[in-house]
This record gives sequence, C-alpha cells and structure tokens, in this order.
Amino acid sequence: MMSDKEAIKQLTAYFQRENIRNVVILTDENVNRLYPDYFSGLQEFCQLDHYVLPAGESSKSIETAVKIWDYLAEKQYDRNVFLLNFGGGMVCDLGGFVASTYKRGIRFANHPTTLLAMIDAAVGGKTGINLQYLKNGVGTFYFSDIQLPVDSSLLKTLPDEELRSGFGELVKYALIGSEELFQKLCKLKSINDLETDSLEFCINFKRNIVEKDPKDNGLRHILNFGHTIGHAIESYCAEAGTPIAHGLAVAQGLYYESLLSAKRGHLPQNEWQQIAEFLPKHFQILTLTEDVLLKLVVFMQNDKKNTGNLINFTFLDHIGHASPNFQIPISEIQNLLLT
Repeated sequence: MMSDKEAIKQLTAYFQRENIRNVVILTDENVNRLYPDYFSGLQEFCQLDHYVLPAGESSKSIETAVKIWDYLAEKQYDRNVFLLNFGGGMVCDLGGFVASTYKRGIRFANHPTTLLAMIDAAVGGKTGINLQYLKNGVGTFYFSDIQLPVDSSLLKTLPDEELRSGFGELVKYALIGSEELFQKLCKLKSINDLETDSLEFCINFKRNIVEKDPKDNGLRHILNFGHTIGHAIESYCAEAGTPIAHGLAVAQGLYYESLLSAKRGHLPQNEWQQIAEFLPKHFQILTLTEDVLLKLVVFMQNDKKNTGNLINFTFLDHIGHASPNFQIPISEIQNLLLT
C-alpha cells in the first residue's frame, strides 16, 4: 500500500529514466472532483494534461475510445506520450484499450481508486470496452509499463455500493484461492473492516496466475469463476434498464456457479451451504425463473469463452481451490438451476 507521495516518487523516477515529457491523466468526473491535485507533484518533471470522462459504465464504449483517440491526435501526441489511468475499473479497462491501440501502442499505467479495480481491473493486462450489452466485447491483452502499489486511503471516499462491488470480487479470490481468507470474511462485521492484507492477497494471487498464463490460455481461466453467470446477469440488468455494478453481478454469479459446482458433484454439500449462507448476507441474489434463465443463457452464449450450446465454467473443488474449463450443455445448466 502507498500514498500519493510514494506514487509520485515512483512515477517521477520512471519518467526521468524513460525520458517521458508528456503525460495524459485519464480519469472520470467523480475522481477528478475528489482528487483534482493528486498528481500535481509531477508537474515539476513533465507536462500534465487531463482527459475527464463522464462517470459510469456507459463511458466504456467505442464512441468514448474514438473521442480519446481524436483528442490525442488533435494535441499531436506521438508514441512517447504516457497515459496514466486514474479511476475505477471502467477507466482502467478503457484507458488500457486506448493505450494499446493509439499509434499501435503507447505506454501507460493504472492507479486504481476503487476496491474492484485495485484487486482486478488494474492487474493482469486485460483491456476492454463493452459492445452493445456485452461486457468487454472488444479488447486486447496489453500490459502496463509500471506497476504501482495501491493507495488504500482512496477507499475512504468510495460509495457503499462501489465498496460492496469490490467485495464481491474479493470473495471470488477467497473461494478460488484461500479457505483461510473466506473464513476470515465470514467473521467480518462490516465490509468497512476489511484489512489491507486481504487486498494484498488478491493482488498477489492474480499476479502469480497472470505470470504463469498471461494470454489466458488455461490456468488463468480460474479467475473467471462467478463471471460466466455474473456477466450474463450484468448484461441482463443493463438491457432491462436497471444496470448493476460489476462486482454485485459477480457475487450473484459466485452463488449460482457454486450451486452448479455442488450439483455436479465437485463441491462438498457442507461447503456449498457455507457459501449459500454467506453470500445473501451481503448481496441481493437474483431469483432464477425459467424466463430469466432463458435470457441469461442468450448472454452466456455470446460470451467470448463459449461456443455453440456449450458454456464454459470454472467450478469449485472446495473452498479455496477451483478447476477451470468445464464445457456444460445449456440444457443441463437449465435443469440444474431450475430444480
């Protein structure tokens, strides 16, 4: 964990070493309002520019990417410009995508401001924008040029829903990587009582997985636990005009994919009961009717991990360990989740 001064110290050393003179800070309206001078200490060493986005998932689009490309081109920035993404998951995903494509690739770094971005979007080299209602329907693999330790003090201004959204992703890491962490989370009286070592576990766990499988060809698929159904719920809610934060959708995905893990004989029944008791205490779980599930299946089929009538899942073997790449027919999914 670190402070803004430590961030500036690390960035200054990097910019001087790499002879970087122009830095564009990409952020959104909310973060810019709360932290307008966070990087002011860099002004002594480089020319700072700002591009401020409307807050919210709707900015994570090709239209917004085009506007940023146009802005960079109009300012005549060449490949030596540095993009500093300062915000939540939307800013990190979109900024990484812009960096990977402008002039066939410019240097960038993420400095996340939300719990979700700290443990997920800012780590691992996946960039993306949404395509219609499909989450990350277009994207690239493109790694940041400097990894900045997170500044947990930024979480103090995070709205409750955003904190719970990040907590949903944090629960995923516990379920696939640490039974000890899961039991620790079960004892939390409030999400606000999260300790920094829980964040550090998630960040280090993901970095370790990504180092072994940077292009998402095998092992990294375990990070998709909860996301097959979670992304479908996210898309379903967006289409219905009631958008939901990513981590809140993932938490519901964790619930139903844990249920599938148990019903297919992977996850012991007593461990499923622990999960089934824990998740509804912190998250509202969507009730699956036949009509709702049919709509979710359509979104699942459009997910880039799936082919035809087979849906790709990561399943829990037990709390703290997962196995990826189970291809399940749609008919079986429907039968298991509706009975």
